Amino acid sequence: MDYKFSELPEEELKSVKLNVVSRKDNPTIEGVYYKKLNTIIDGRGDLTELWSEPWTESENVEKNIKHVYFNTTHEGIVKAWHVHEHTTSQYTCVVGKMQIVLVDIRPNSKTYGDVNQFIIGAKNPSFIRIPPGLLKGWKSLQGDSVIINFLTSADMKDNFRYPCEVILTDIWEPKNS
Repeated sequence: MDYKFSELPEEELKSVKLNVVSRKDNPTIEGVYYKKLNTIIDGRGDLTELWSEPWTESENVEKNIKHVYFNTTHEGIVKAWHVHEHTTSQYTCVVGKMQIVLVDIRPNSKTYGDVNQFIIGAKNPSFIRIPPGLLKGWKSLQGDSVIINFLTSADMKDNFRYPCEVILTDIWEPKNS
């Protein structure tokens, strides 16, 4: 990637013409992959596969995972915005319910300015692949929500942040209309 998000000023970010897509399970942003996860339930409990190497052979998921973490977010809290120049993120939410919002800020992308959002969680187990160059943020919609991130790099210097208030302050659920 030849664009430096570390040098992107907030004012330029505010000037991006955004196209918010209302579908919450079918991404329109180039390179984003969404997969509904399968939960197997029996009398002993339930099991949900979060990532599997065989997926890499037929699906648009990353094979070279280098760093995995989980993040707990308290209900009603928004954690936004950050972007990676080189690292691909892959999210799943295993506790609670979260709204994930992605914004394509890659200047040479066919989907530049597109905004996708997803509602994922324990009752809607899903997997989202997020390529470099997308602003991302999330909000916990139910209890203390836990997101797990499978990253292609452990380089913490490839994580650039912008204040939550810089764009899309009215995107966050719930909407009472």
